[in-house]
Amino acid sequence: MRRLFLLLVLLSVATSFGQAPQKVNLTEYIREIQIWHKENNQMSLAFWIPTGYWKIATEGNAQISGETVDQIVSAFDDYVLVCGLDVDIHTNGTASFTDEATLCQSISLIDEQGEVYLPLVDEEVSPEASGFLEAMKPMFRQMLGQMGEGMHFFFFKVQDENGKTAIDEYQEGSFTIKHSDREFNYTLPLVALMPGKTCPVDHAEMKGNWKYCPFHGNLLK
Repeated sequence: MRRLFLLLVLLSVATSFGQAPQKVNLTEYIREIQIWHKENNQMSLAFWIPTGYWKIATEGNAQISGETVDQIVSAFDDYVLVCGLDVDIHTNGTASFTDEATLCQSISLIDEQGEVYLPLVDEEVSPEASGFLEAMKPMFRQMLGQMGEGMHFFFFKVQDENGKTAIDEYQEGSFTIKHSDREFNYTLPLVALMPGKTCPVDHAEMKGNWKYCPFHGNLLK
């Protein structure tokens, strides 16, 4: 299972850069779930990995069975998974990363009602979710090259009144990740997941969250 999962992540990362046609534009999708803050030589990242990422990234890939993807989705479904990174880039090209313990002390998730959630400790995360996360860490770090050295992953549990994960990339809402004195704001649903719209004048494609055509001013339906 570990080898199969590593293959899955590798294929997911490769697909994310648009190698094959997809219903969801994975490049745009990843741009929405990765939020960077850059100031002078300091860079900070919040990388939210929605549960739906796994199905979107492997859609149409005959090498990955639906059963395997379902196992991964099931393992992560009770959690909000976030990667954090904070780095200082020195003038000589070297980098100093905030270590995991320090980042863990500063990171939090705030829902749209203002409730604050702290990352779960190891004992609060299921063995299945922990196992899949450990297997995927090297591949995600490889995505960012040198920056991957400073990536640290955290689980949060944010539930609604029915005990389901309250943050859903397909539903209206918002939440904020805070760490390293930075705020990373997410607005839902993700635009990459919304059906596109068409301008009634010239039939040009428009983004799903636009209400009016920016060129003609017409209402988009």
